[in-house]
Amino acid sequence: MKILLLGANGYMGPHVVRKLAPRHRLRITDIRPAPEEIRQAFPDQEYRDVDITVREQVFAAAEGMDAIVNLAVVRQDPVLAFRVNTLGCLYVMEAAAHFGIRRVINTGPHFTVAGPSFEEFDFGIPPDVPPHPGVGLYPLSKSLGQEICRLFAERFDIYVITLLFYILRDKGELRRGGGGIPFIVSWEDCAEAFRLALEIEEAKLPSRCEVFFIHGRVPQGKFRVDKAEAILGFRPQDDVSVLWRRPD
Repeated sequence: MKILLLGANGYMGPHVVRKLAPRHRLRITDIRPAPEEIRQAFPDQEYRDVDITVREQVFAAAEGMDAIVNLAVVRQDPVLAFRVNTLGCLYVMEAAAHFGIRRVINTGPHFTVAGPSFEEFDFGIPPDVPPHPGVGLYPLSKSLGQEICRLFAERFDIYVITLLFYILRDKGELRRGGGGIPFIVSWEDCAEAFRLALEIEEAKLPSRCEVFFIHGRVPQGKFRVDKAEAILGFRPQDDVSVLWRRPD
């Protein structure tokens, strides 16, 4: 499969590249250069400078691709956050519709759908709750992007899978008694979720726009990961529950 990765040189992107590169042909793009270690490890993959806020650049990068993975994000700057998180998502979906690309993987934080009104009071929260991101810049701009994905999936023959994360950790950081916010996954398990989302058969998806929480089976159970397990076959290998066990 030929896959366009947008925003691929941030924190998450290199882990996704390492997981996908042995199996697929990647077009690795970002507004900043790829890390040298990635270029050396995967010299046969394609690297481009692409600004997701420029529609023409997104279209040029998407041409000839079988799937698009949107990893681009801006959290703080009020103008760039809207341009990257919302307009960038629009350009991705427009490019997918234009070139007949049927698989798009979108990303974001869990509060894209489950913001304060859910997080503060509820338990056993699934990813298909009515979206309530709150008024924060980051969740609101990402939530608008997710709504764009939904509308395009309704109108065009595009399957959009949105993977929602929160805290990501190296395996070595998963130590007994470490604690933390109960929505954690290791980088390796995070990357595996992308492979599963790209390779799942369309017939196994309940609809053309599906949202999944991705975490490492945190023991509190506030946010449910069973949908990702049942549909995508997600099986986290790194035990994040040790973070809430008593130290030795």
